[in-house]
Amino acid sequence: MGILSDFEDRIASGIEGIFAGAFRSPVQPVELAKALSRAMDDGRSVGVGKVYVPTAYTVALSEEDADELGDFLPTLAGELTTYLVDHARESGYHLTTRPSVTFVTHDDLRLGRFRVSAALAEQTDGPQTSRPTSSPASGLATVTVGDELHDVALSGDQVIVGRLADCEICLHDSNVSRRHAAFIRIPDGWAIEDLDSTNGTRLNGLSVTRARLHDGDVVEVGLTRLVYHEPRS
Repeated sequence: MGILSDFEDRIASGIEGIFAGAFRSPVQPVELAKALSRAMDDGRSVGVGKVYVPTAYTVALSEEDADELGDFLPTLAGELTTYLVDHARESGYHLTTRPSVTFVTHDDLRLGRFRVSAALAEQTDGPQTSRPTSSPASGLATVTVGDELHDVALSGDQVIVGRLADCEICLHDSNVSRRHAAFIRIPDGWAIEDLDSTNGTRLNGLSVTRARLHDGDVVEVGLTRLVYHEPRS
């Protein structure tokens, strides 16, 4: 939390003067910082004696939010970059270059919603290439978690939901089991599977053990709603 507090302090100083009205937008810098650090964590790759992480990050905003933030965006990008450097250092990650944060607008996003994507430089003996690691635009399904204003990308073979800190989707909900449910990759998409939870898992209001997911499906674990979104083309 130390680096997050430092980040908030720098942002508070940065919004003085001409930036004083910047945060009429519902998108808050601390939420962007948290989402970017998760993208860094999700994109890590183990090399020889080092853990490499993405260095190129893109934040997609609605047109309304981009207009509201306006001239503050370059300053915000710089502070987010510094935050990522600090997060990498604290986590023991290796950066091949200083991270960059770029803002873009997506017309499918509504006010207050955003998406984060990251590109990982692969370590090879030849020229380095980049690949997307957590962007819905690169073909990943996403899940909107509760009342959060951003989506979690689904990657790998499964994404665990539960109260344990090592769950990919960690929920602070006393009605959720430590390892409650899992999003499971299947040949034609994703399924939700209950992991013998105490209170069960519901899909669109019905209790399920395992079920195929479709765009807009609502998964309920404890008191938390998880809305599934198919990958966007």
